[in-house]
Amino acid sequence: MASVIRQQFGAHPAFLNAQTLRRSLFETLAPLAANEAVTGARVVPTKWINEGIVDSFWTVEKVSFTNGFRDGQAMGFRTWKGKTDETLKVIPHGKELSWRLYSDPAAYTKLKQKLF
Repeated sequence: MASVIRQQFGAHPAFLNAQTLRRSLFETLAPLAANEAVTGARVVPTKWINEGIVDSFWTVEKVSFTNGFRDGQAMGFRTWKGKTDETLKVIPHGKELSWRLYSDPAAYTKLKQKLF
């Protein structure tokens, strides 16, 4: 099997690295900045996903980018296990942790039921 993949895609295919790609909060939000869709975006550190923490994410309200979208400061509301904080807070560890856009598992389940 490995030889077939090597023949088709080369010695180091990019799709194998896609899952392990470490992206900071700002690198995750950068593609949304062009369309001004950063406000309201939901993000989650992959650490929370790996630890099995569900219904927890940050809803981004403000972000300022520096260093070519690789750094900056972001503020938002934290939702922790289904409960949303009422105060706007600085999103911690934006550069240190790996981040992903949050997708609601319940919405995914509903979509899956409609399709199948």
